[in-house]
Amino acid sequence: MAPVSIYEVIVTREDDAWLADVPSVPGAHTFARSLRGLTKSVREVIILMDDLDDDATPEVAFTYQVDDPAVQDAAAVGRERRATRELEDKLLAHTSDAVTALAREGYSVRDAAALLDLTAGRVSQLLNA
Repeated sequence: MAPVSIYEVIVTREDDAWLADVPSVPGAHTFARSLRGLTKSVREVIILMDDLDDDATPEVAFTYQVDDPAVQDAAAVGRERRATRELEDKLLAHTSDAVTALAREGYSVRDAAALLDLTAGRVSQLLNA
């Protein structure tokens, strides 16, 4: 079976344990007492059941099928935080490119800072990176 790029994981809660099922990988089920432990166990079971290299780090996306509204709200906040980090990473790359382009065209660090809503010190850091 060809490896999946992102493995969708269905997470439920039973008593004091988190349970996980990976629908795209037959037989890939596991459980743990903590979500951190569950993430580790899920990756291990995916590696085993999907016949991946032992040093692989499968990318996983969790869907929580838990009735507790606090869990649903927290999961939504987590998704927003991940999306924000991805946007920040893209913005940093665009900012670095813009700083380089402005410097190449002869604009001052202070003008670049004003255009990009940064401090002159940050522009200098990006130029020297």
